[in-house]
Amino acid sequence: MVGLNNYVHLFTKDKVFFKAMTNTIMYMFISNGLGIILALFLAALLYEKIPGRGTFKVIFFLPNLVLPVAFGLMMRPVFGSENFGLINQFIGIFGIKPVYWLEDANVTIWVLIFTNLWFVGACTVIFLAAISGQPPSLYEAAEIDGAGWWKKFLNITLPLLTPVIFFQVIMGLISGLQIFDIPAALSAMGGNTTGLMGKQNSLATLVYYLYIKAFRYWKMGSASSIGWVLFILGFILTFIIVTFMRRSKKLYMGY
Repeated sequence: MVGLNNYVHLFTKDKVFFKAMTNTIMYMFISNGLGIILALFLAALLYEKIPGRGTFKVIFFLPNLVLPVAFGLMMRPVFGSENFGLINQFIGIFGIKPVYWLEDANVTIWVLIFTNLWFVGACTVIFLAAISGQPPSLYEAAEIDGAGWWKKFLNITLPLLTPVIFFQVIMGLISGLQIFDIPAALSAMGGNTTGLMGKQNSLATLVYYLYIKAFRYWKMGSASSIGWVLFILGFILTFIIVTFMRRSKKLYMGY
């Protein structure tokens, strides 16, 4: 009965839980979507015979070697506050008013979402490997028919990359569910004094909230209920995506 009360309290009275749920879902879908689109575009460009192709591959992948918590700590002086921060100093040159990147609850979640694009290099390398494995004859035939880069990308590259895209979507959603270190570094662990999980809990995510419940307030029952919610969400999302992928494959194969 006590265990059931944890779930009742979580879904009826815990406003921070719903804030963490909203932030996690926004991060999962928006950040994952933007990351896959950008990675696809970069991989398609790198597949072309452009000068310095190998150097660009290394540059795009290098940020993935930085630990997320270290990256979060690096971003604090970049975003900073009203009178501090590289971005505010830069936009101030053009007469733009400073933005409260980490103090405005409506802006902070977007900072978290866009910082994930820093790690797009790993996804780019996977897409590039998949594109490199596609038959060159398809592209040669398309070029003979007069197809440009964009038509080749839409009609050849994208359809053949469907299984890899689905894999990246699943991995991105699971990774998004587990986001913890970057918001933790940007908020309390990064020296922010506006709140434990950012101002008005603007940086709260499900895993971060689980950590706070378990290891700051020692409410292990509430923390375990959040953990089960995470597991169920991950299972449902994976099941939906895999089912959709199988149905799409059957339609594509004609059976």
